[in-house]
Amino acid sequence: MQTVSSQFRENLHKLMTNLRSTHPHFVRCLIPNESKTPGLMENFLVIHQLRCNGVLEGIRICRKGFPSRIIYADFKQRYKVLNASVIPEGQFMDNKKASEKLLGSIDVNHEDYKFGHTKVFFKAGLLGVLEEMRDEKLASLVSWSWSRLSAVDSS
Repeated sequence: MQTVSSQFRENLHKLMTNLRSTHPHFVRCLIPNESKTPGLMENFLVIHQLRCNGVLEGIRICRKGFPSRIIYADFKQRYKVLNASVIPEGQFMDNKKASEKLLGSIDVNHEDYKFGHTKVFFKAGLLGVLEEMRDEKLASLVSWSWSRLSAVDSS
C-alpha cells in the first residue's frame, strides 16, 4: 500500500514525463470588452492584452522573417559541440550569454539570427545549416575517437 505522498510523487513524476515528451502550444484568450456585451470590442483593451501576452512582438519577429526558434538552454545543449571552447567547463554561464558567445564564434551570417528574451530566432534555412555543421562535427569526433581507440588496442 502506498502512502499519499508517495502516490502524489509518482503521479507528479508521470505528469512531468508526459509534459517533457510534448511540445505544448498555448492559446491566448482575449477579453473583447469589460462589460461582457456581445459584438462590442474595445480596441485599447484588446491591443493592451496582445502586448502583454507577447503576441504583437511574436508577429513582428515572424514578419521580419525569423520563423525558427529555440529556447536558450536547448540551443546551448544541442549546439555547444560546434565550439565547446567558448563555454567554460565547470563554470556557470547564463544560457542566453552562452548562446550569444556560441553563435558569435560560428562562421554563419550574423544577420540571420536574433536574440529574444527567452529564445534565439533564426531566418529560414539557418537551423538546417547548423544541423549540418553539427552532424559533420559529431562525425569527425566519432571518427577521431574510433582511431584513438584502435591505436590503443593495437599497441
